[in-house]
Amino acid sequence: MDNIFSRLSDNLSESFNSVTKGFNLTDTIEDLLPNIATVIPLTNAPQLFDEFVSSIDLVDLGGNILEFGGDILETLANPFVNNLEDIIGNNPTPQTSISDLITGLNTVSTFDLEADLTNEDNFYNLPYPNDLRLTPDGNPDLSGFPIPDNNIFAESIKSIADDSPGFPTNTAGYFRFNFPVATQDFDDVIAADTDSPILLIDIDPDSPNRGELLPTVASTFRPDVNYVPPFLLGVAPAPGIILNPNRTYAYVVKSSLDNAIGRPLNASPTLQQLIDGETPQGELGDEARELYQPLWETLDDIEVNPDDVAAATVFTTGDVVAEFAKLSDEIVERYDVTIENLQLAPEDGASNPRFYELQGTVTMPQFQEGTPPFDTEGLFEFDQNGFLIEQRTEEVPVTITIPKTPMPDGGYPLMAYFHGSSGLTTQLVDRGAITEPGGEPTPGEGPAFVVAEKGFAAVSSALPLNEQRFPDGSNTTYYNVQNLAAFRDTFRQTVIEQRLLLEAMEDLKIPSEVIGSQADVLLPDGKTDFGFQSSPVMAFGQSYGAQVANVIGAIEPKIGTVVSSGSPAYFALQAVENEEIASLGRLLVGTLQELNPIYPALNLVETAWGAVEPIVYMPHIAQRPLPGNPVRSIYQPVGKGDTIVSENVFNAQALAAGVEQAGEILWSEMQESLALQGLDGIVPYPVANNLVSENGTPYTGVVVQYEGDGIADSHGIFAQLDEVKEQYSEFFDSFQETGIAVVPAS
Repeated sequence: MDNIFSRLSDNLSESFNSVTKGFNLTDTIEDLLPNIATVIPLTNAPQLFDEFVSSIDLVDLGGNILEFGGDILETLANPFVNNLEDIIGNNPTPQTSISDLITGLNTVSTFDLEADLTNEDNFYNLPYPNDLRLTPDGNPDLSGFPIPDNNIFAESIKSIADDSPGFPTNTAGYFRFNFPVATQDFDDVIAADTDSPILLIDIDPDSPNRGELLPTVASTFRPDVNYVPPFLLGVAPAPGIILNPNRTYAYVVKSSLDNAIGRPLNASPTLQQLIDGETPQGELGDEARELYQPLWETLDDIEVNPDDVAAATVFTTGDVVAEFAKLSDEIVERYDVTIENLQLAPEDGASNPRFYELQGTVTMPQFQEGTPPFDTEGLFEFDQNGFLIEQRTEEVPVTITIPKTPMPDGGYPLMAYFHGSSGLTTQLVDRGAITEPGGEPTPGEGPAFVVAEKGFAAVSSALPLNEQRFPDGSNTTYYNVQNLAAFRDTFRQTVIEQRLLLEAMEDLKIPSEVIGSQADVLLPDGKTDFGFQSSPVMAFGQSYGAQVANVIGAIEPKIGTVVSSGSPAYFALQAVENEEIASLGRLLVGTLQELNPIYPALNLVETAWGAVEPIVYMPHIAQRPLPGNPVRSIYQPVGKGDTIVSENVFNAQALAAGVEQAGEILWSEMQESLALQGLDGIVPYPVANNLVSENGTPYTGVVVQYEGDGIADSHGIFAQLDEVKEQYSEFFDSFQETGIAVVPAS
């Protein structure tokens, strides 16, 4: 006996010769041996298990090393089976093939309606997400979501994740199995087809698209002690596929997915009861039967046999976009801020050939508790009626440019510019092209210079925590890794301020004497003040500011067009695509394994930050406008080799926004992404009203790929390339003049 266990221990040790700290093998073996015992009559199985475990030098195994698939089953079971005769005495020796051994075992997903899901050990004992997991207030109950002990980063994110109204419109799903399923690679898109082994289906009885299938991705994770139990399968919408809000969907895993040795999967007994129309035992039995009934009906409608289902979960999405629109509407209604102290910029306010540069301030209400940069606190506080409580005010720098062209009777058309994480309000004026490697941007030739030629005024205010408002910060202060929860409300504060700024611009009158005697040739007869058209406003953002543009562009009715350049979005994908962020992310969440966007901790981030996730707002810019909002036109210039935002993130954004590609194909994967919604193909220039929203309104939606100029990072193509400047200025001007945005040939 000792020799047998010694050999097995040696075998295991050899297989895990790269192990590091982080995973306890005991739980894994405990999962495996009882299943073997179901087909091999080991009357002394508990004793064998105890002896087996005690014989192994139980090191903690690194979650980034240990893999579960055919190889590990061979490692665990073959030595055991080969020596089974010695272990069980005179009983017949079973077949020694691990494949034959497992043939008699059902590979099923755990589906326990009586599990205590608030216990971290049981969290995945019911598929997630699932409407059976919602609190009475309609929020996901994530109290049992497993995170490392004493990890302040994970604790911070988890503390706000259950604020989500329903489940996110890009949520991943998770199924825990008793044996490994066939290996799934996140990079392989699973077609929206009834023959596919994984389905994402609209099953809502009230949905006009009931029965619609959507493409998915999946991943078989390596277990780790912090987030991933053995044999966990993750599924998700393909990147850029954003579900409709307030709608019920189902993830379905079919038997044809197979287990790790190619055998079909089976439904668990409890799920089989639901498939058969029966009511499982337990207090959730009736609710589960009612919840899953629309799934079986929908499967019948699309001619998928419910008996082919091995695992399934039913969940309803929330609507963070409408929720934030309502929240910020209330603030805009409650507050009237005023732009003050306007004067020509001290050094060169009148010297630019195309515009006058004015600088001023605006006092903004602040709603985050605590003190910037919010190493603690940093969240919004609400009163008993659900209204935001003002904590203090901040004086915010503002830059306004007035073109040196005659003002129309209704005021100048307006572009709102949102600067990047290391930007200033003056970037509006001074973020011109860098003309030599390592050089500085050309002053006076920023976005205001480009649009002033078309007669546009422009405005930019200092975003929260930028250098002008928090001098000790950096370009990552917004995210504050010491208190990741605060980022959600830092971003919401940012968007609220921009909505208040646009309202202030609507009422702003700038006396002619601020400009001086030159004002007379610009003002119409009888006018003594400069003013601005309140709508439509052209929104333009770069990098972090592009995230702002994509969010405010979905909820602010004044905005008519959106240009986003170098926009991070889909936080989880952004985190794994940028190696610097990925390395930090693994450290912060507490795992050594390579991450993909549906790793459980990253899905927790998506849930926690969902209220400010740009990619879930992007469909509402044009495709699915909120009630009372216009259908906006979209122009997305994207740079190949952008060191901040990867091509895969740009691909997902283009799909989410519902745009088509124009110009040269520099990377073909974008076409593959767009094809998932029938948006592939190259639309010829000039592009105008090439798409139609869900409400039947035409809009211009274009993404254009660009090479960098070799001087500066292609993250800055908005400032480096004349072609981009020509396209966005004409895009704005044509919309202002005709109501139809046109993207000309570059």
